[in-house]
Amino acid sequence: MNAADWGLLLTTAVLLGSTFLFLNIAVAEVPPLTVAALRTLIAAPICWAMMRAFGVRLPRTRQEWIALFWLGLLTGAIPFGALSWGQQHIESGMAGILFGTMPVLAVVLAPMFLAEEIFTRRRLVGAAVGLAGVVLVMGPSVLANAGDQALALFITFLAPLSHTLGAIYARRQPGLAPPTMATGQMIFGAMILTPPALALEAPLGLTPGMGAVGAILVTGVACTAIPMSLYFVVVRRIGATRSSLVPLFFPPVAVFLGAAVLGERLPVEAFVGLALIMAGALAVGGVSTKPPGPASDAEAEKT
Repeated sequence: MNAADWGLLLTTAVLLGSTFLFLNIAVAEVPPLTVAALRTLIAAPICWAMMRAFGVRLPRTRQEWIALFWLGLLTGAIPFGALSWGQQHIESGMAGILFGTMPVLAVVLAPMFLAEEIFTRRRLVGAAVGLAGVVLVMGPSVLANAGDQALALFITFLAPLSHTLGAIYARRQPGLAPPTMATGQMIFGAMILTPPALALEAPLGLTPGMGAVGAILVTGVACTAIPMSLYFVVVRRIGATRSSLVPLFFPPVAVFLGAAVLGERLPVEAFVGLALIMAGALAVGGVSTKPPGPASDAEAEKT
């Protein structure tokens, strides 16, 4: 991975990592499916505008539209719905920890579907080290208090699992441009999430406060539309396994946001955990000055 790859990855991580803070604010007043549906409805036109700005159009073939449907399901509807529902019952730190499992999931799953993703000892060790850093940053007390939240943990875990599979599937769609993927993801995510939200949660009768409304708007624009457009670029450039490094940065983003916005003090273990996360990221992603591609990736990771 070169400097440009790392820049894209970190920008995407910071924007997506802010999601947990705003979702916690939103689901305190708005039902989860409604939050998830509004997130896609807000993001869809923005993604479409960005797609057109890049000179890209929506696909014309049936096969490409089917691919967009699966992306909408795997990286939109399931993760957004599961995360919104889960964050009613678990802390945002726990949600960040669960999303931090994506590199481990990718190390195991990506080689099953992608020939260019090679299962190596360095990737496995790097993912494990990074995950240890995630747990350390958020603190063992979060894990210790999870006993009565098994269902919420399971539902929330569906989000990183589905997102990992979606990243792998995106890698298998070379004919679709990243902005088209992001737009299709939001269109189909909205189509899947909106009907059950309307049927089950009666959102038209809600009167949320300005804080919740603002949180939903920020989540749809800054935490969804912009970073998801970048995310598919990251997947295309560096692969499904390396792009799954993004969730490893969610916990430190949450910690630093808490310090900046809420005046929280960072414990020593937060910095130790952050160091482990960076070490894991370097182990899985590597540092390279070569152009990204399957061949250079494989050569760099032979151990």
